[in-house]
Amino acid sequence: MSASFIPGYETTFVTRVDMTDDQLNQLKEKVKTIITSFGGELVFSEDWGKRKLAYPIQKETRGHYTYFVYTGKAGIVKEIERNLKIDDHLLRYLSINLSPEFDKEKFLKNPESPIMKKYEPKEGDRGYGNDRGYGSYRDRDSY
Repeated sequence: MSASFIPGYETTFVTRVDMTDDQLNQLKEKVKTIITSFGGELVFSEDWGKRKLAYPIQKETRGHYTYFVYTGKAGIVKEIERNLKIDDHLLRYLSINLSPEFDKEKFLKNPESPIMKKYEPKEGDRGYGNDRGYGSYRDRDSY
C-alpha cells in the first residue's frame, strides 16, 4: 500500500423538509469547508432528495437525505458531527469509517451509493415471484 492513502469516511444526514434550498446549500458548504480545513478531500457527494422516514423523528415523517464520501485527518468526523448537531433543521446523521487506507480511485469506479441501487429480487426470494401461485390473476372460468 502506498503512503498516500488516508482514512475514508461517509456521512449521511437527514434534514427537515421545510428547510429551504439556500439553507441546505449553506449546510453542505459548511461540511465541505470542514473537510478541506482538515486536509481532506470531498470524494463523492449525492443528494438523495426528500423521502418518507421509516418512523417519525421529532414529529417529522419526511426528511431530505444528503450523502458525502470524503477523506481526512483524525478528528474530521468529530468536527463535522459537532457542526451538524448545532443545526436546528437536522433530524439525524450517521458517519461511518470506510477504511483506514481509503482508495478513492477504486471507490470512484463504482460511485453509486448503496441506498440508490435499485433492488431487483432474485428467483427464490421469499415474497416475490409466483412460486406458490399467490398474487397472480386467474380467470374464474379456468377452475
